[in-house]
Amino acid sequence: MASLYNSLIGGATESPSKQPASFACVVCHNRKVKCDKQDHCTPCSNCVKADVECIYRAPPPRRKRNRETNGSVSQERGKYLRRSTGFDQNPSARQHHHHAEGDQRTESGKSGSGRMIMKDGNSIYLDNNLWTSVSNELPNAADVLDDGSDNGTDNFAQDVSDDYAILSTSATKKVLTELHPSPLDIFKLWQAFLENVNPLIKIIHAPTVQQQILDAMSDFLKLSREIEALMFAIYCIALVSLQAEDVEKSFGESKKALLSKCRRGAQLAFKNASLLRTSNPVVLQAFMLYLLCMRSFSDPHTVWTLCGIAVRIAQRIGIHRDGSAHGLSVFETEMRRRIWFQLMIIDATSAQFCGVASTPLPTTIDVQPPMNANDSDLDPRMTEPACEKPGPTEMIFVLARRAFGKWLLRLSDQMESSNTGPWAFLSSSSMSLKDKDKTIDELEEHMEDTCLRHCDKSIPLHMATTMMVRSAIYYTRMMAHHPRQYQDPNMRISQAEKNIIFENSLKMIQYADYAQKNPVVRKYSWHTINFMPWDAMIFMLSGMRHRTDPEEKSEVWQLIGNVYSEHIKTMSEKGPTPLHMAIQHLIVKAWRTYIEECNLNHRTPTPCPTIVASLLANAAGISSPQQEDENFPTAKRDDKPQDQPRYDHSTSQFGLDENFGFLLGDSPQDWNDWDNLLSNFQGSFTDDATYLP
Repeated sequence: MASLYNSLIGGATESPSKQPASFACVVCHNRKVKCDKQDHCTPCSNCVKADVECIYRAPPPRRKRNRETNGSVSQERGKYLRRSTGFDQNPSARQHHHHAEGDQRTESGKSGSGRMIMKDGNSIYLDNNLWTSVSNELPNAADVLDDGSDNGTDNFAQDVSDDYAILSTSATKKVLTELHPSPLDIFKLWQAFLENVNPLIKIIHAPTVQQQILDAMSDFLKLSREIEALMFAIYCIALVSLQAEDVEKSFGESKKALLSKCRRGAQLAFKNASLLRTSNPVVLQAFMLYLLCMRSFSDPHTVWTLCGIAVRIAQRIGIHRDGSAHGLSVFETEMRRRIWFQLMIIDATSAQFCGVASTPLPTTIDVQPPMNANDSDLDPRMTEPACEKPGPTEMIFVLARRAFGKWLLRLSDQMESSNTGPWAFLSSSSMSLKDKDKTIDELEEHMEDTCLRHCDKSIPLHMATTMMVRSAIYYTRMMAHHPRQYQDPNMRISQAEKNIIFENSLKMIQYADYAQKNPVVRKYSWHTINFMPWDAMIFMLSGMRHRTDPEEKSEVWQLIGNVYSEHIKTMSEKGPTPLHMAIQHLIVKAWRTYIEECNLNHRTPTPCPTIVASLLANAAGISSPQQEDENFPTAKRDDKPQDQPRYDHSTSQFGLDENFGFLLGDSPQDWNDWDNLLSNFQGSFTDDATYLP
């Protein structure tokens, strides 16, 4: 420490005679082990033992330093020491050092105590006192922006076997040319992305990325690592958005096989791009797309954990700080705003799927909301901000979600319930039902004025936005009146309250069914299928016995049959969970109650939905543990009941009456049991196919 102190404030001590330059190959350098390489031609023993190519990369030339007198050097170092230890008594006299070399920008501005360091599209945001105090002493921005990658290459020889290969780095670049689809298939996947995915997330600038893809298809070997990662992520999310039969028809290959190949390419592309050490926003964009597609084949806990990594990468890059305060271009600033707000949505919804509250965000966030502008209004060369449109744009869905989230967080903060999740205040008794309804009415009026009245329902994106906003409002109202808010477990809610919950639940199920079968918005079903209205379905099944309209009951049974059978299709590879078994028992019990009521009143019941017929066919084996379990039924809307594959519940270790006595209850205690199943549902996956099948 004494020598370090003396070197900082004295600086005149001469160093010993220089030793001959030693060689260190790339592999040994990255592994931080001693390298015995003697010259450029002879491989080191470590590379020989690992059977890899021994590559030596010459260090960059030392920068020339201006000769200064010992006094001036000592004075400057004294100033530096006082700054770094917090003893600078004259902050106004601090010098703003700006290093420029060629076309490099090492600093573009300051806001608060943080600093943004940028070069060639990469950036690092430093807001730690130690880092910001020494950042001006860095000779080159590349010293902190370097992600440790190199330009070495070798051929891809074997599959990735490590589940967490996506998080590792590679000393040599894997050549992924053979994993790319054909140019024609790339174009098809890009079109699917533009139509099905991009309108709902808007984290890339489509015109720019399209040109980058066209350039890449001419020579994949010249493709940059970040663009290759983005391309593979686009392949994956585009395939997820397509129906299995459409994939086989368009690409002549099963969706499962093609997605497996593209996922493997994405994993290796992230490995090439050094995901965990990246400072490139394009790699973050690619990772966010991959997180979205992971929801279709991975458990929510893994997705949420990886979302945390994405948030940390974003903070490392400085996405959480508004670019306008740090000298970024208008285009960069706008794209960063889009990335940050979409990342917050992904993180919040992933946390909700896991049953946990969203992670508290740093207080230093000052990023502004994205503009209401189309991609055609933005250009990387623009120097002035685009004019925001007064009406709907391509951003309508994203901005509607942001408006709803802003309202939710504001109310959550007022009720001091953010530590238990932004939805907690809706089912809390700390706020009266009258006040809850008033705030929800205000939300509905605001969304109607700013969004819904501008929507043209003949446009798929506008229709999807309308459905999303309406469903969100129905959900908030249902949650506000839910039995969970009552602390007395024996309290029975009034029929008027039951009617409010039932009616809002019915509307949610209607929208869920419409999203699945209507061709106008079915292209977005990859997104909507992840938001299964479990609360609404459970309440409708348990509350139908209190309803008196036979036509309404017939509609409800058809809706439940449609929505649940579609969900089962997506879950067929995962197998049953306690929540699924409980709901299927509830369906059987509610259907039998419905049939008994129809017989008692001499009414003809509605035709039995396919999924219900399948469950009824297996009901006799519910309490027989000796029978063998089968997969979920794969129901079609038009299948006849007798053609429906059977699902056996016999492996359930509990009988219907013994362990599911709460199924048709509506007291707060009954809903505590359902809450336990709902919270455990997302964590009960046993086959994690996150990375490789």
